Amino acid sequence: MARLYRPVKRTEATPVYTIGAASRLTGIPIWTLRWIERHGLLRPSRTEGKQRLYNDDDLARLKDVRALMEKKVNVAGIRVILAMRA
Repeated sequence: MARLYRPVKRTEATPVYTIGAASRLTGIPIWTLRWIERHGLLRPSRTEGKQRLYNDDDLARLKDVRALMEKKVNVAGIRVILAMRA
């Protein structure tokens, strides 16, 4: 018997992008995405197998982080700016 799946309503908070897709969409190298997570600037969702999954909101935040990094803002400054925007 075929199993029927109900489609999940996708929102901006639905985690759908792997780290490779997030890298391509934001222009940020994978190692930098890991560095951003390690420094607490973003916490992507994880699958049961611990694979990172990013959502649209995460991608927007990553683009903000990238813009701040390009302006030579340090990690502490990025944290403050992101907290003020939230």
